Amino acid sequence: MAGRKREPLKVKPRFQSIQVTIALAFTVLLVAVIVGAILIAFGVTEETVRITSRRYTQLLVRQIANNIEFYIDYMDSISSFVEADGSVRDYLEAVSETDRDAAAEPVRSVLTVMTTTRNDISLIGVFGYQGGFVTQDRENTLNPGADPPRQSWYTAAQNARGLSVVSSSHIQNIIKGQYRWVISLSREIIDEETGRGLGILLVDLNFRIIDRICSSIQLGERGYIFVVDRRGDIVYHPQQQLLYGGLKTENIRRVVDETTGYFPGDDEDRDKFYSVETMRSTGWKVVGVNYRSEFVENRDAIRRSYTFWGLFFLIVSMAISIFISQRISKPIKELRRSIQAVEQENFDILVDIRSSNEIGELGKDFNIMVGEIKELLRRVTLEQEQKRKSELKALQMQINPHFLYNTLDSVIWMAEGGKQAEVIAMSSALARLFRLSISKGKEIIDVASEIEHVKNYLTIQKIRYKDRLDYRIEVEEEIKAFQIVKIILQPLVENAIYHGIKNNSTAGTVVISGYRTPTGMDLVVRDDGIGMNPAALEKLRLRCSPDQGENYGTPDRDSEDTRGPGEGADVPGSGVGVRNVDERIKLYFGPDYGLEFESREDEGTTVFIHLPAIKKDSPLTRQKI
Repeated sequence: MAGRKREPLKVKPRFQSIQVTIALAFTVLLVAVIVGAILIAFGVTEETVRITSRRYTQLLVRQIANNIEFYIDYMDSISSFVEADGSVRDYLEAVSETDRDAAAEPVRSVLTVMTTTRNDISLIGVFGYQGGFVTQDRENTLNPGADPPRQSWYTAAQNARGLSVVSSSHIQNIIKGQYRWVISLSREIIDEETGRGLGILLVDLNFRIIDRICSSIQLGERGYIFVVDRRGDIVYHPQQQLLYGGLKTENIRRVVDETTGYFPGDDEDRDKFYSVETMRSTGWKVVGVNYRSEFVENRDAIRRSYTFWGLFFLIVSMAISIFISQRISKPIKELRRSIQAVEQENFDILVDIRSSNEIGELGKDFNIMVGEIKELLRRVTLEQEQKRKSELKALQMQINPHFLYNTLDSVIWMAEGGKQAEVIAMSSALARLFRLSISKGKEIIDVASEIEHVKNYLTIQKIRYKDRLDYRIEVEEEIKAFQIVKIILQPLVENAIYHGIKNNSTAGTVVISGYRTPTGMDLVVRDDGIGMNPAALEKLRLRCSPDQGENYGTPDRDSEDTRGPGEGADVPGSGVGVRNVDERIKLYFGPDYGLEFESREDEGTTVFIHLPAIKKDSPLTRQKI
């Protein structure tokens, strides 16, 4: 803000004026918004129709799958009825050909009844393992080129051991002179007593039934339904012959592997959407195919309507933006001249804008802002001076020479006494203590680092005082990532030891705890030492007030006793005193935070550290670190 002179305000060419800039900015923004809104609205419309079509298609596909499954289950019931018939088992258990011929007629009667009542069964037959076969028509003879045991439906039934097996669609050629498109349901007939297989029951279902079920649903003008089995073989397709001839392809592998029930086509099938439903009993997949281009039938009309209204609103908006820019530009230019005066450190200027709109309010706020800036500069200067003093004091008092001397002295006499483990523990704790004290020059650290710092301090004191001192740290994991001013626990713990526990006739315990509160978090240092009477407690509270004396204990003096533990020294106050801790907290986080004390004589003292719950990436920590 030093006396840097600015050039006089120059009149910009009209095309660079704020009025033209605002009008152009509004125009570009409106074009982007309107075009974006049109694209989004059309996309949302198309997506909504697609989702609706998808759900409708999935319902239809599920219904078709249920119909096919119901039909196959019914046919399976028929096969179970035939299997359970005693004449069928008599026929299969007959050893000689004469016995089989005698038992064939009752079986044929049963099969004839089935085919008479169900015209969708093209063939029903029983094939015995000991030779012979019987169908509903006595004129049926085996095709010499079709050996039953080599048929896929025959071997599949043997592998299923009594369970029904449904094949995909195929041409059945087992009977001489008959070549029909069928779906075969086969099962092995097993002797219930011995578990031995007796033969195979075959029910050929007329393919026209599956065709009629699937073709009864129309999915738009070009949509269709097809069915594949669990291996990917086509059971039904409206253009099945084209598929077999290689003139048409389907994404069969994707259908077989699909688990979500819906997927769009790829490459040349990019316009297709597949809805897949898996049948529980057979593992078949019923697939409904829709075309994207059929989702929105009047797409071109919708686009024209969106374009017309978009242009209309754009023209209206541009006219309004020109009018608004004219109203805005004049008082803004006056504000600009006033701001230039403030840049020249003229804080006595007042802008005179008589408008009753937001610009007028902005002018009033500008006048208030200039006054606040003047006051803020004064307060910031004073606050920065106080902060520098506090930081310098904290830095000077971080390393207590008496504490370092006594700790190293303790290391020497423990080494002389052969206490290697204690020497290592104390040296390690001392190194970590001073490393964390430095904190790479940062004043703001996380709670976890502060806890580690005081833990190292307590480790050293525990080694020195042995059974006379114990401690516990009970800090919630939730608050360990929050940011605080460094070295605020150690001075309070030091006071607890030297003023609460050391002068006590019995052993003492220091407890450090931390937890979330509705307004932030609290760190608590509690000891069970000699405590304070009400007068001493009030005096301590007064010392932490902004206009009172120095730290808890003797001010500006090193607190660490130069004598060893147990010698009864009366140690004065803390090096990094209580008031210093309280001032630093208030300096960084405001007057709502700081220290609070509770104490009872002969019961101990508790210090509450009230802090905000601030994470590392907050604006405050970015400013302070």
